Amino acid sequence: MKRNLGVTLAGVALILTLGACSSTPPVAEIPEAISSASTAADHQRIADYFAKKAVSYETEAKQHEKMAASYSGRPRGDAGLWAAHCSNLKTKLKEAAQEARALEKGHRDLAESLGK
Repeated sequence: MKRNLGVTLAGVALILTLGACSSTPPVAEIPEAISSASTAADHQRIADYFAKKAVSYETEAKQHEKMAASYSGRPRGDAGLWAAHCSNLKTKLKEAAQEARALEKGHRDLAESLGK
């Protein structure tokens, strides 16, 4: 039992350490990172942030697509409204993912022009 707890705690510590070493800035730091970006590394970090956001948006869009399908099969209540809500969110999240990918590309292009 103690061994399992030790292994679990070591695993958690490793995950937290790796997370702290991430080169992607936290969302709260993005505005400052964007306004002060001047090196290739700065733009790479920002591009990495937008890449992660795009994946997050795409994942959430897929979830809403599944939820819309689930609501569509329900015969009672406001299921039709809920299905439409989920479909609308899916569309908006896919658009947000495309925009995040465009921002990612823009920052990768800037990084490349500055010479990695």
